[in-house]
Amino acid sequence: MDNNEALSHLKPHNSQKCISCYSKAGSKKNRMHSSFSKFIITILCLSNIIMTIFLWISKVKLNNSISAFNNINSLNVELSKERDNIASLHTDLQREIEKLKAENLEFQKELELLRNQNDELINENKELIEDNIQLQNSLKMAASVGIKPQNYTEFNEIVSRGEIDRGTYIGKFLGTAYTPSKEECGNDKGITHSGKPIIPGVSVAVDTNYWPFGTVFYIRGLGYAIAMDTGSGVKGKYRFDFAVFDKEFAKKLGNRYWDVYLVKLGNGKVDSISLY
Repeated sequence: MDNNEALSHLKPHNSQKCISCYSKAGSKKNRMHSSFSKFIITILCLSNIIMTIFLWISKVKLNNSISAFNNINSLNVELSKERDNIASLHTDLQREIEKLKAENLEFQKELELLRNQNDELINENKELIEDNIQLQNSLKMAASVGIKPQNYTEFNEIVSRGEIDRGTYIGKFLGTAYTPSKEECGNDKGITHSGKPIIPGVSVAVDTNYWPFGTVFYIRGLGYAIAMDTGSGVKGKYRFDFAVFDKEFAKKLGNRYWDVYLVKLGNGKVDSISLY
């Protein structure tokens, strides 16, 4: 078949049908384009929303960071003030310490001065004690002068031990003096009611209802004395009779009140003569 025949057998195209096909194809294409546009718009909206959320979160974090920074700054200011206060307190404490050191130095000086004064007083006290002992010895020697009884004990000097133990103050006593003579005691044997020989300047007669034999007293102005005797004229707690040998000396002592201290309470016996 030649070309003409071939062409003759070809059917002519329907133009309306072609237009319709093109129209359908364009409509489908438009629908696809519209769907894609909607998809793109949806994506953009979602992106916008996500971006808005991200910006809001970033803003919140930023605000929190700014608030925290402001708090830190405020805390730093407070800490700085506190540091200044501590520094001021430290300075005040240093001044107070220096003041206390100065006061302590003054106190040490005063303490040393008091120690020196105390040493001087101790030395003076020792001298006074020695004087007191010597006066007691002289007094008791004077009490031994006079008419002696048949029995008596020689007084031995008091030896200083560095202090005078006066004991406890018990009050003022009415004191008198007596001699172991026939006129006063009915005999001149010189034996006290305790059974021991009289000791001039040491023996005293007391009321044994209050003071048992062996009691040691310190009589201010007369020295140490021991309760060794009693008598009808010696009654009451605050009463004593001081033994001497010389009647004139006894008269000179007379009746007077003496400050009396209790050194040691006796047990009713005079086993040994001890003034301490």
